[in-house]
Amino acid sequence: MTYIQPLLLLCIAVALAGLAPLRSGKGKKLALAGVLGLVAVSWPPADWILSRPLEGQFPLRPFRAPADLQAIVVLGAGVRPAQYEAPYPLPDAGTFSRCEHAAWIYRERPLPVLACEGRQQAVPAGGKTMRDLLHRAGVAEDMIWTEDQSRSTHENAAYGAGILRAHGVKRIALVVDGLSMPRAAACFRKEGMEVTPAPCDLRSWGPLRDELLPNWRAVYRNEIALHEALGLAWYRLRGWI
Repeated sequence: MTYIQPLLLLCIAVALAGLAPLRSGKGKKLALAGVLGLVAVSWPPADWILSRPLEGQFPLRPFRAPADLQAIVVLGAGVRPAQYEAPYPLPDAGTFSRCEHAAWIYRERPLPVLACEGRQQAVPAGGKTMRDLLHRAGVAEDMIWTEDQSRSTHENAAYGAGILRAHGVKRIALVVDGLSMPRAAACFRKEGMEVTPAPCDLRSWGPLRDELLPNWRAVYRNEIALHEALGLAWYRLRGWI
């Protein structure tokens, strides 16, 4: 279950309650509140507004690597477990796009790439899904380091920083989606790394029909934004950033 699913259910329930044979004034207000809630969750302009505090600081332009950069770090998102018709783990869209972005930076500036794959339940012990993606995208096998013990962004940074320090690396380009970048970058800085953000999947305006009508993309991005806002608050409370 995601954060948005209970919220969508609540909005629908409120809207339906407003249609019940209650006093007309209360019923209309409940129905309106439910409809407005659904619009806020699925309307692209609302998604754009909610994303600004998290990714508004990152310009929409190709990444420019600083001269003193020592390594590229890419964080995984998720892996789908093997299925009957596909008996092998598959990276989700987030993991795929992040690895493609890291590989593009590598082609522009050949540097070691640390893949923070973490401890994926969907992947058998020793599985290297991100390593395979990076290698297929052109990163040399001996230039890929793998972190496979973490279970959260905080542990990505803790275990990943240990690998980086062992190789004498302090200055990194960090690859993750724009919404997740503030929390991820703060975690690595907390571990003493000098971080240059290299975000992917930044919010941009598309065709007018996609920006005016409610759609699943807005629901998906609002899910990530809510997750990251809560994650930032929790990480600050725990002293991890």
